[in-house]
Amino acid sequence: MIRGLYVAAEGMAARQKAQDAIANNLANLNTTGFKADRPVFEAVYERQLYRVEGTRSQPIGALSAGAILRELYTDFQQGALTTTGNPLDIAIDGAGFFAVQTAQGVRYTRNGAFQLDALGVLRTRDGAAVLGEGNQPIRVPPNATVQIAEDGTVRANSALVGRLLIVQGDLTKTPEGNFAGAAQPVANPRVVSGALEASNVNIAREMVTMIELIRAYETHQKAIHAHDETLGRAISELPKI
Repeated sequence: MIRGLYVAAEGMAARQKAQDAIANNLANLNTTGFKADRPVFEAVYERQLYRVEGTRSQPIGALSAGAILRELYTDFQQGALTTTGNPLDIAIDGAGFFAVQTAQGVRYTRNGAFQLDALGVLRTRDGAAVLGEGNQPIRVPPNATVQIAEDGTVRANSALVGRLLIVQGDLTKTPEGNFAGAAQPVANPRVVSGALEASNVNIAREMVTMIELIRAYETHQKAIHAHDETLGRAISELPKI
């Protein structure tokens, strides 16, 4: 009986963690280049059950100790490209991530909403320097007209000043929403100037998943309530026998 309480409680905890991930996806519905997280559950401590008839036994199924959240994986599916007309808005069409220099080190992002600071350094909206080939920040002369070609080359007043470093690899999402990990340059990247990649969060999918998680959570709650009532009756009735 106590085992049943633990199984139900473990299921509630797993659904709560998954619900947090779905809520974060919905909160970033309009975040440029955001990649959604997907929950993966697994059964734990499964064991085979057998029916014994005399000296013979026959398997009749498996019994699990409940479900846990095994992992949250990132869905790297590309979001829709939206035209903005701003020459410093850049979207990657296909595989790859922009490399940026943050206070935590080099990070990778699909958010290509760039801007120039007072010194002509190309930066993200949160202040990270955009890196070019050679892991060096891209700089342009003051008041120059910037053009970014499809292959990522950056020109200022038609003069070549660098090329965007676009990489791919085994990357994991960081708490601030960027990505980190081992990465290598993409051989032939394609970027679109004057456009941004939208979040790949699908609101209909997220809402359906959220409803499923709520229903599962409520089921575990009812199981705990039923176990609690049964234990209460056992405590009050068994001494009378």
